[in-house]
Amino acid sequence: MAFAVAYEQADPDYRRELGENQSSLKHILKSPAHYKAAQKRRFSPTTNMQIGSALHCLALEGKKTYDASYIVKPDDIKFTTKEGKAWKEEHRKYTILDKESERKVLGMTEALREMPDFDGTAKDYRKFNEVSIYWDIDGIDCKARLDRVVDRGDYVEVLDLKTTDSVDPHDFLKKVVGGFNYVFQAAWYAEAASIVYNKPATFTFIGVERDDPFAVGVFSVSEEMMAEGQRQIRLARKILKECLKRRTWEKPEVTYNSLELPPWFRPTDPDEVPFVELF
Repeated sequence: MAFAVAYEQADPDYRRELGENQSSLKHILKSPAHYKAAQKRRFSPTTNMQIGSALHCLALEGKKTYDASYIVKPDDIKFTTKEGKAWKEEHRKYTILDKESERKVLGMTEALREMPDFDGTAKDYRKFNEVSIYWDIDGIDCKARLDRVVDRGDYVEVLDLKTTDSVDPHDFLKKVVGGFNYVFQAAWYAEAASIVYNKPATFTFIGVERDDPFAVGVFSVSEEMMAEGQRQIRLARKILKECLKRRTWEKPEVTYNSLELPPWFRPTDPDEVPFVELF
């Protein structure tokens, strides 16, 4: 199996490299058409997305890279004015944050620095952050960009930063196995790390709340969840190979469903509902 690893590679350079990434490929489990749509989709980042990207940059790549990539908009600048438009054009190479967003980025970074794996003092700390990995398997070129890789001796641990509203385990679990399907991501990144470092790999989410007190939650992915992610990856690659062979990207079939009240729904007592005459 051929593979390559790139340390301290700029994110734009990674994105230009060919290869399947987990964020697009996991959509093929809905349908091939969903996968093709995900590849073409372009969107403007939300404020929370910008905050998350800024956190990754500052906490993992360092202040020098952060200062070269982000700038804070002064309070007296308004982009609707001539002066504001000129200021924005002058700083177009930067991602512009407001002061509240930067406050959150700095607060989250400070919270992370209290953790030994993110205090920045480890030898080669920067080298093992934002690690770009490329490999091929089953005739499919793959790629991944891992937030942080830590050698634990007999195994390597992939640490993945997630900004969130809450690090309550129940709330966080809904994101992991819900709409974001982070289980697929966990297995994908662990596979990449195990191939490059020739060791078993585990995967851990580091959740950081976006506001005071910037609580941190550490969530290790169980063997059962990792096995489910691996199953999904195998299925996704199988579907992709079949689609490439047939050169078709089918939509899902039309489904017909009957909606029922869920178990948690409790109808209001009719005797407590005031009568309303409709006609």
